[in-house]
Amino acid sequence: MKRMRILMIAAIILIACYVACCMAVDDVHILPNTVVNGMDISGMDSKEAIALLENDAESRRREAVITVSFEGKDYQVDAGDALQWEYKAVVGDSLKPGEGIFAARGYYWLRSVVAGNHSQVPPVIKSQEAIEKAIEKSGILDAQTSTQTSYQIEGDRLVFVMGTAGEEADCAALGELLAASLLKGDYSAVACPVIPGKVEAVDLEQVYREVYKEPENATLDPTDHYRIKEAVTGVGFDKKSARELLQSAQEGSTIEVGLILEEPEITTDDLKENLFADKLASFATQVGGTANRKDNISLAAGKCNGAILLSGDVFSYNKLVGEQTAETGYKLANATMDGELMQAYGGGICQVSSTIFAAALYANLEIEERWEHEYVPRYIGAGMDAAVAWDALDFKVCNDRGYPVRIDVVYQGDVLTVDIWGTKTDDSIVEVETKEVDNPDGNHSVQTYRKVYNGDKSQMVLEKVAFSTYLN
Repeated sequence: MKRMRILMIAAIILIACYVACCMAVDDVHILPNTVVNGMDISGMDSKEAIALLENDAESRRREAVITVSFEGKDYQVDAGDALQWEYKAVVGDSLKPGEGIFAARGYYWLRSVVAGNHSQVPPVIKSQEAIEKAIEKSGILDAQTSTQTSYQIEGDRLVFVMGTAGEEADCAALGELLAASLLKGDYSAVACPVIPGKVEAVDLEQVYREVYKEPENATLDPTDHYRIKEAVTGVGFDKKSARELLQSAQEGSTIEVGLILEEPEITTDDLKENLFADKLASFATQVGGTANRKDNISLAAGKCNGAILLSGDVFSYNKLVGEQTAETGYKLANATMDGELMQAYGGGICQVSSTIFAAALYANLEIEERWEHEYVPRYIGAGMDAAVAWDALDFKVCNDRGYPVRIDVVYQGDVLTVDIWGTKTDDSIVEVETKEVDNPDGNHSVQTYRKVYNGDKSQMVLEKVAFSTYLN
């Protein structure tokens, strides 16, 4: 009887202990003695366990660097970003005993304590593309024993050294090799698989674009105090013959293509020798009027004096002279508007523009913009004047010559003189003529002509330069 009682007590104690074991298991905390990839996650909830295992995974990724050798040089392929571990599933499985029937939980707890729950989660490859990116980042894809065709200019020849085909990294095969090593956790050095290299065809059009130069005349550099900017010799080559030579060339051979050199019309020596060497034209007008008018003319003349026009440049009178105000130094003097005499700042400066216009006519420069006055000015003949008004009427001359032109404007002793200096490239002679034109309105109309003769006057070009109508 006593023995039975002892057995019953022992059974009760055992049952109580087992129930306690069952109660120790829930669906939130992981069983004791649970280890995943060497990391103890016992007693943790799923969030804590996954965080710990992800930290471990990050450490493993940092270790996943494989040395790849190619032609005696080592490249480090950091392939950690291509690896991942499926930890969520194993953590979920570790919590399943707490989700089952209560009576079975004690068994799982006891088994975990005694035998442990040890598991290994192998890595998986995210994608082959991730490995290929790691390979590309290592720089090994740029390594090759092939040499590409190169060229250089040697004097009047374009010299090509033809490329030779060698070996280059086989990206696909290397990717497969690295994937196998990563899955095994074997980060030891490997030799790079190779494939035959290739020599790229010469892009002759690109070569031509790089070699080709338009001939450029020597000129002056307005950004560098008008110092001489040297001429550029034109460079080109016969693409058809070059292509034939390249197509028949052997690997590693050298071929030469003759360059076509074209000297510009104005070389550096030409410009140095002939810059502003000739007075193309000169014109003078007598200055009268008030002291204010003369001061205005002196100020405007100073602003225009020494103006340099490169080939194709346009001289804008308003741009050089600026707005006429008291603040800019101009004074009140006589001017006309709508037929009425008035006082205006800068009165009289049209004499400067008119004198330049007359000189430009004789210098055979292109007149881009010119306006006549309301009345024929006293200082110059009809059809030879050039009226200006700020922000309304401008006077513009274009240098349509190959060489630079300089306009010298000097006001001295009540005489305004414009000299235009440049370079004569022919023996042409310029004459300027004005003719009265009938005007039914009774006003005074004049046609201005420019006649350009060759040296012996056997040929002439007649140009209608301006048409002017004045009030009587």
